[in-house]
Amino acid sequence: MLAISKYVLCCIGLVAVTVSAAEPPEAMQHARASYELSKRGDLTGAAEQMRIAVRLAPENPLYLSALAGIASRQGKKEEAKQCWERAFELDPRSPALRSRLEEASLDLGADLAKQRRFKAGVILAESTVNTFPESARAQQMLAFFLMRNHQNPAAVEAYRKALSLSPESSDINVGLGIAQTMAGLLPQAVQTLEAGIRKWPADAMHYQAYGVLLLRMAEEGTASEDRGVQMLRKALALHSSLSEAHYQLGNLALTQGDASGAIEHLLTAIRNGDDGSKVHFALSRAYRAAGKMHESENHAELFRERKEAEAKQ
Repeated sequence: MLAISKYVLCCIGLVAVTVSAAEPPEAMQHARASYELSKRGDLTGAAEQMRIAVRLAPENPLYLSALAGIASRQGKKEEAKQCWERAFELDPRSPALRSRLEEASLDLGADLAKQRRFKAGVILAESTVNTFPESARAQQMLAFFLMRNHQNPAAVEAYRKALSLSPESSDINVGLGIAQTMAGLLPQAVQTLEAGIRKWPADAMHYQAYGVLLLRMAEEGTASEDRGVQMLRKALALHSSLSEAHYQLGNLALTQGDASGAIEHLLTAIRNGDDGSKVHFALSRAYRAAGKMHESENHAELFRERKEAEAKQ
């Protein structure tokens, strides 16, 4: 509440100085009414009044900024991003507006990722990169959504661009290694992830990604399965809730005839946030191997539901 009031007050104070003589005076009145409503905690009313101010003075970026701030606090991230975008178009030399628009775009991208709206995420990310081509985080967001849409070679290039802009980011480096793995560039992925482990020896994500890569290579006879398991266990020793590591170890346990061990790992993967179709499919198989047919059928049904939902994203 305090942050909202200070923010809107700042905008209104600036408007009072910079308002154009051609701007209807009613616009300022509605902006002040918005501020008063925000002080009382009425964000709905504050937003309505600020929208009126924007309609009366559509060329004033400060009203749009104030509306963006209110929309953001209401959790209306798409509206907030649109308002910041329009404000930045009106005042492209403003570093504050540039920063706000970038943050709003990244924040909206994070929401789309959580909602698994990957196609919408690519559109947003491409727009963000076009506006901020030298932003490592924008390039990273684009790479993430490209990979989720199975555009793996393009994701590799976006991660490379992001890493060139932010070479000290362990998250971007591990993302590059995963994208290279998904694109079938296995020797390059090995090089990327091994370099990352040397540079960030306590980063669990690098060990997890390297373990997944080694297990894939072991299936092709070009790496040691035991080495892959070792990397996954190292990852869990550093961060016990990594769902992908649990999924991989669960799948491996199932192939080795250890149904109870598989179930334990796979249930842990779900508890730690991986509720996708692949985990439920593996659990259905594990419960069937353990002779627990009711649980097997439950997870088979969940697999079908998740698979159908994923196909629509």
